[in-house]
Amino acid sequence: MHMPSNPERRFPSRQVGFAALFGGIASAAMAFSTPCRAEEPTATPSPEQEKVAEDPTKIATKVGVSYADELSASGSVAIGPKLKFNGRVAKSGQWSLGASYLLPVAIVTFSAASSELESGVHQTRYSLGGFVPLRNLGLKTGKWQIFVPFGYTYTKGKQAVTDLDVQDGIPIEVSSNSGYVGLFVLRPLTERLTAMGGGNYTKGTHGFSGVAAAAGLSYHLTGKDTVAVRASYVDNTFGGRQRIGVSYQHEF
Repeated sequence: MHMPSNPERRFPSRQVGFAALFGGIASAAMAFSTPCRAEEPTATPSPEQEKVAEDPTKIATKVGVSYADELSASGSVAIGPKLKFNGRVAKSGQWSLGASYLLPVAIVTFSAASSELESGVHQTRYSLGGFVPLRNLGLKTGKWQIFVPFGYTYTKGKQAVTDLDVQDGIPIEVSSNSGYVGLFVLRPLTERLTAMGGGNYTKGTHGFSGVAAAAGLSYHLTGKDTVAVRASYVDNTFGGRQRIGVSYQHEF
């Protein structure tokens, strides 16, 4: 029988083959024993969460305090993604209550409010109106966020008058139906600082007319806390009012 001239050279190749086999098995075992980390899904913010705190169309639960000649407290309670109830009360007893509903192209608000002007007129207003963001109409406004306020207001005023034929101090009631339209803008200046301003014009029955304007700056302390300073001016047939105020708001 013919024997290979160099049989010892065949054994190292077998050892290499067994080593490769066991190495592959070990690698496979380690692969199966190592747990795979599933990618954690990232939460996508809702459209309402992406809106800034100053956005008048935002549906959110908030509380706040402000001071403009007097201390007042305000808040809103969100009921789902489209409805919220709003309220405000001042130390002097002035108040406002309302509800807002978010539509595809606008937010609509009904409100009732009572206030007193510098002329001594006590004014009660009932309004049905809202805000239309121009971005919802397909207009590109860049870093500017532009809204169109609109609505109908029934206003009733009482004023104590002095006249030869009327006893001093008797209140005279004046009422008016009116419509209003205006413009409101927001412009982020930095990641935390936002400029805001706007105004509206009102025209109504019985010769009633008026203008209102406001401007200010807001600063975001956190994603939920905002402070702001505002100056406002109101002038209508019943009287006028000018105020500078500061406010703090927390969003839940």
